[in-house]
Amino acid sequence: MNERGKVWVNRFLAFVAGGLLVFAIMSLAVVTPVRNEKEALAKQLDEVQNGAARLLAEAKVLAESKSYDNALETLNTLFEKQPGSSEVVEGRKLYTEIEITVQAKAQKWEAAVGAIRAAWEKARAAELLAKAEQDKQLAETSMAETLVTEWEKAKDQIRQDWENR
Repeated sequence: MNERGKVWVNRFLAFVAGGLLVFAIMSLAVVTPVRNEKEALAKQLDEVQNGAARLLAEAKVLAESKSYDNALETLNTLFEKQPGSSEVVEGRKLYTEIEITVQAKAQKWEAAVGAIRAAWEKARAAELLAKAEQDKQLAETSMAETLVTEWEKAKDQIRQDWENR
């Protein structure tokens, strides 16, 4: 039995050693190249997502659709991710144009806000007065019913107060 036990122990150790050998070979032959390929693809994806031409084109579209904040954010991404590209020069020009447009809109708003507010206040005051008048009419029409209901609730207490005088 002693010989048989040694044989089984040797077989078990050979099995474990073989498994470890297969794991090591697989790790070196399969996993490492796949990991390197993954890193390369991640780098390519980042370049595609943050490519200078794509970012500049996206900023132009956003500026044309008057989404100025998003356009400026996209241009900042361009400046940060692709500082040496040729699109940065055009991007800086577009950035300046957007800032000028935003400032012009702000000045235009400041010039017009007084008249706009006056018109809004007039319209809103008319709405509020109409609602108040409607509420007043509703209260007047239901006043008799409300007084009857309240009288029924308070009648006993009023009688007691009157009798105790």
